[in-house]
Order: sequence, then C-alpha cells, then structure tokens
Amino acid sequence: MSKLIINGGKPLQGTTKPVANKNSIIKLIPAAILTEEDITISNVPKTSDVQYMLDILVKLWWTHQRINDDTIVINGKNITNHVIDPEISEKMKASVMFAGPLLARLWKASMPTPQWCKLWTRPMDVFIENMIAMNCTYTYDHGSYDIHTSWLQATEVRQRFPSVTGTENLILMAVKAKWQTIIYNAWSEPHTQDLCNMLVSMGADIQWIGSNKLIITGVEELHGTKRTVISDHLDVAGVITATVMTNWQVTIENAVVEHMHLIIQAMKKLGIQLDVDEKNDTISVWPQKNLTISKTIKGDYLELAAWPRPLLPMDLMPILLVLAMHCEGSAIIQNPYYTTQFFFVQELAKMKWRTVMADPHRIITFWPTARKPANLLCGDIIQSSYGMLMACLAAPGTSTLNAITPLFRRFPNLVKQFNDLGADVRLKK
Repeated sequence: MSKLIINGGKPLQGTTKPVANKNSIIKLIPAAILTEEDITISNVPKTSDVQYMLDILVKLWWTHQRINDDTIVINGKNITNHVIDPEISEKMKASVMFAGPLLARLWKASMPTPQWCKLWTRPMDVFIENMIAMNCTYTYDHGSYDIHTSWLQATEVRQRFPSVTGTENLILMAVKAKWQTIIYNAWSEPHTQDLCNMLVSMGADIQWIGSNKLIITGVEELHGTKRTVISDHLDVAGVITATVMTNWQVTIENAVVEHMHLIIQAMKKLGIQLDVDEKNDTISVWPQKNLTISKTIKGDYLELAAWPRPLLPMDLMPILLVLAMHCEGSAIIQNPYYTTQFFFVQELAKMKWRTVMADPHRIITFWPTARKPANLLCGDIIQSSYGMLMACLAAPGTSTLNAITPLFRRFPNLVKQFNDLGADVRLKK
C-alpha cells in the first residue's frame, strides 16, 4: 500500500500554481454530450476520477483523445447508448452526471445507484425530484434507475436543499429544455460556475451565474468549444496553510482570487495576513508572527462554520481546522452537514495536537499545541487526508501518511508541488 514519508518543518518558498479543480472537470466531461461538435478541454489532470469518466464515455460510444499531457478532445456525435456502465459507476459517484445530458440527447438514461458516500448519506431525492419536475418519469429496479422523457419541460424549481449534483444535472437538462427554467436555492460553488461558463461558451443562455438563483433559457442547439479547467480553490487554501505553518513565503499564481474572498476573510480571523493581487490573480504568503484567533464582539470563541456558497466551502473545514490549531487562542470549527469529516482528529492526537470533539460536527481547537511527528492513517475522505498532510508538513521530524490513495484523486501532483517549494516528501509504493 502506498504511503508518504514526510520530513516536516521545512519552510516553503517559491512560486506555484494550484491543481485543476477535480469537481469541475468531472462535470465538464458529461456536458460534452450536449453537442455533436468537438469539445476541447485543457488543464485536465491525470487522475483516476478523470479516467473513470472517460471510460464511461467509451461505453456510451463517445470518442475522445488526449492530444497532450493535459488536453482532451471529446466528440459525442455517434452516441447511441443510454446505459451508464454499472461497474464503473461503483467506483465513481459523479457518474450520475451523465443522466441529464443523456436525457437531453436520447430522452432516456439508465443510471445505477451511486456508490455510498463516506462523508454523509447524500440522499438522491433532490436529484430525482428535479428530473421529475422537468417532465421525466422513472422506475427503480435492482439498484438501477431507468429514466425517460418525451420532452424536457422548462419549469421553476425550488430545491429544498442546494444539492450539488441535483443543481448541476438540472442545469445540463435546462439548457436544452423548451422555454425558461428558474432554479432557486441553486448550488453555486466554483465548479458549478465553471460548468455554467462552459455551457455559455457552447451557446447556452444562463443568467446570474455564481448566485443561488439561475435563469436558464433553453436553446435548440449547442456547439463545440474550448475550455480550460479552473484552478482548485481548496489547493490554494492548502498551499496558504502549509506556508503559514512553516512560516516562510510562497506566491500562488492563477489563484482565481474571486473564488477566495470568503476563505481569505476566514483566515484573517485567524490572524493571517495575505497579499492579494486581483489584477494579476495572485496571492502571496509571507512569514507570519503572533497569529492570534479573533474573538467575537461579545468576547466568545470564534466560530467558523461551513454552509453552501457563497459562504465557507464544506470541503475547506479540515484545512481550516489544522490552521486554527497553529494559531494562539481557540476556535470552534463546524460543519453541520458532513458526519464523518472530522474523525481524522483522532490521528492528529498522535501528533499531540489539542482538540475537543464537541460532536461529529464541531471541533474546538486549543493553543499551544505540540508538533510531534507520527505514523498516521488516511481515511477515504480526501480533504481530511489533505488536512493531515498539512499537519505533517509543519511537524519537525519524520511522519508517515499511510493509505494515501484518496489524496491523489484530487491532488495528483502534490509530491512534486510541495517538493518544488522546499518540502521533503517521498512517495513509497
């Protein structure tokens, strides 16, 4: 089993670029089914998730080719199959994102039940209800949904929860539906914005991108386009965290500053100062001294909570938790949605990091906290494993991260990325 050997405490220095947003590319690939023309996507990482999505393309009779290390061309002209491969789907929850485009092209889709999520239950209700609202019917048999429509009906959808895949699948149908669809309580994370922006470049009519209300007027045809996948805002946050905790200096290029405002605001509450250059889209981190967590106006502990965008991303919380433990004072880090995300603090306890788990959704941090190297076990949750990596980079001495496969699903080049900045990270297979 692969593991990372980390000689921590090395100050990071230099210039870096964040990885591509994994949650973006795995939605852009299914969107290519909406046109018979070529879709060219650049900044595509070579991760297992991307490969699974491309494998599904092959099963649907799409063609694709990788024309260089980070660019793929997809053509869905000859698509005839409406069955999303169940074997591949077991490895990849995002396989359900093919359902909407298949309904828009072929009026039918067969979709296996998505694999169980390690973070929380992720019910399918909103996802299915949105398709019903668009004039679809479905049957469920032996773990598979067979979905049909005679035509997609534009409508107003008020989601009772801002489902990620529910919103994005609805967008992929609405761009080809007759008349106007309005989505209230829409998910609006950067990767959802990236999907909308690519669809607009294909000829779609989507208004108020980035807000929690989307107005989509369906069009008859979409055309080919070229798209570069946006940077991952969580990787930007991770590099900032690792740099602050090793107390040196790094400049992050292609940081997509417009996606970072609330994250930067939260970090300021922890006492961290950053140089932000919106014109050149860079964020610079410099040596930080006397980092102190702010208290509320009433003098209570600071609480940083995850909520749907435009507030703090849920996947950010493990990084903020580790960062808060580096700062003087105490904070309450909260994620009211995910039920298992914070369980990794039991691994941090091996490093003598001081926290109290108030409940599965709330962690209280305490300073000062020790920095002892340790032998840690990653779980199946990518961002929790990434938080442990930040802790290891900051702890002087040799730490080991075991069972690291999930990390590379989102951060395929993390070893090179951090070593180029002066870290000492070795991959041992």
